[in-house]
Amino acid sequence: MKHIFIVNKISGKKRGLKTVSIIEDIMQKHHHDYEIHITQYPTHAKKIAANYKKEDDVTIYAVGGDGTILEVVNGIEEGIPLGIIPCGSGNDFYRLLGSDNSDLEKIIEDTIDAKTVWIDYGISDRMKFINGTSLGIDALVNYDASSMIRKTVFDKNSAYALSIIKNVIIPKASHLKIDIDGQHFEDDFLIVAIMNGRYYGNGALPAPESILNDGYFDIVMVKKYNPFLVYALLGKYLKGKHLNDKHFIHLKGQEIKIEASKEVAIQSDGENYKSKHLHISLKHNKLLLKVPDYLDIIK
Repeated sequence: MKHIFIVNKISGKKRGLKTVSIIEDIMQKHHHDYEIHITQYPTHAKKIAANYKKEDDVTIYAVGGDGTILEVVNGIEEGIPLGIIPCGSGNDFYRLLGSDNSDLEKIIEDTIDAKTVWIDYGISDRMKFINGTSLGIDALVNYDASSMIRKTVFDKNSAYALSIIKNVIIPKASHLKIDIDGQHFEDDFLIVAIMNGRYYGNGALPAPESILNDGYFDIVMVKKYNPFLVYALLGKYLKGKHLNDKHFIHLKGQEIKIEASKEVAIQSDGENYKSKHLHISLKHNKLLLKVPDYLDIIK
């Protein structure tokens, strides 16, 4: 077995790059066969992962944040185990695996020695995703903040703060036609979140009961309400305290089709785009994930 580490050199304020020496020390100490690849440009992690085949007898590790995981998931061949070393700023998918990511040496060793389990993932018109896809004001916050970071002098924290002010103080709903496994909805929605994992957006908790291999997405939808009620609802939503609130629609589903009256912001595991159409389906137990034995997160 060869261990392939794909390291995002800029994730988590270059935390990923700083992890290289730790990986080398561990692998040499245990006499493991390994390779380390450091990404040089966007989509590079996907291309590196795609170079390996199941018969190569490898495990591929995404060393970075949710964006790095997304790229590796879109490149990895089915049947190759995926390990996750959390080095991003949010690490939202990894929160489900283990929220304490301060001791990287222990995380790396535990992940190398971990069992492998089959889990679900989603696939949309654009890409595979492991954590979740959403549209509405949450995705718009992410979309506008990312745009500011690329096009202005604002740093990440300032860009997100400005985007939240712009999009949340006066929240705008989108008119959507939604089909979930044959159930039809049409209304003005503020948020539609289709989750495989539990967390997104740097700690928001839309799907606190989601299970990675139950064969279903956890879907949360929020209709348009008056702004004063929306603020209270968003507070519940961010903390995962909305499951019994009548203002939220909660469903399990495997195939989702959405038509919008005009282009809406969409994010999949933090990757942003805009579209009037969205088609998502669940792939049940098609991704092999390394999960430490002490984590009981699989059905």
